[in-house]
Amino acid sequence: MKLATFLAVPLTAVLIAGSASAAALRSSIIVEGDVVRLGDIFEDAGAHADRAVLNAPAPGRRVTLDVNWLAEAARVYKVSWRPMSRFDRAVVERAGKIISTADILARLRPELVAEGMAKNSHVELANRNFEISIALDTPATIDVRNVSYEAANGRFNALLVIGGESSGQRVMVSGRTFAATPLPVLRRAMSPGEVIRKDDIEIIYRREDQVSRDVVTDPARLIGTTPRSRLRVGEPLRENDTRMPVLVTRASNVIIRLTHGAMTLSAQGKAEEEGARGDVIRVRNLQSNKMIEATVVGPDTVAVNIGPRVAVN
Repeated sequence: MKLATFLAVPLTAVLIAGSASAAALRSSIIVEGDVVRLGDIFEDAGAHADRAVLNAPAPGRRVTLDVNWLAEAARVYKVSWRPMSRFDRAVVERAGKIISTADILARLRPELVAEGMAKNSHVELANRNFEISIALDTPATIDVRNVSYEAANGRFNALLVIGGESSGQRVMVSGRTFAATPLPVLRRAMSPGEVIRKDDIEIIYRREDQVSRDVVTDPARLIGTTPRSRLRVGEPLRENDTRMPVLVTRASNVIIRLTHGAMTLSAQGKAEEEGARGDVIRVRNLQSNKMIEATVVGPDTVAVNIGPRVAVN
């Protein structure tokens, strides 16, 4: 941005460190219009307070006025202000509304679907951080025109008219679409011990080529499991992020069910390992003091299939 130009005057001629002055510098300035006035920069600017001294930055943007510019403006317009140090400055920001990338993609998506894009495709702009600033009194409308979409490679171009037909900005955007994979994620953060239910899960879509092999894609794989560590909202989950709830804890007393055909016997045991349903863990039979391997079948309950000789004994 070009600032107003003044006749050069050495800063040392106007710098009076520690002096008091009638006018005070506003170090942080927000304007809404197209120009910055002297009174926006200095309090008690005097007779020229309403004088426009430079163009305002674009909506949502800012410009910094250094000590030389400020000192010269004060001299030219006879403002009773002197810099206190060479670090004095004023930052001018123009109030505005931001049209973000997300806003633009939300308007682009239905237009691209109408041109043949798969409904849940992932859409990216060539400039991923693209955004547009508009004035506060400008309507935040986005009109998408002249859409061109190539289904073979997913590339697209479009004209955006932002802020209305008469005075709106016209911007060309381009980008690409990608096949997307549905992924189950959590609606709320969950901790170990909490059991994941169907209502805790929602589906999001991610670029298919960026989904790693160990990411869970089937919601049924998560239902009834519990997190191994605290899990965040909306994040894709990996196979090892959850497990079945622990039904037997290490060193706990368990019931050992010994089965052979229709015959079932019970014995007391102590678990040497923790386990979830279906896990095979080591258990010590407290009656025989022997170590056996048993399958966890319920809370503090394990099962062992035994041969006929053991059953007879």
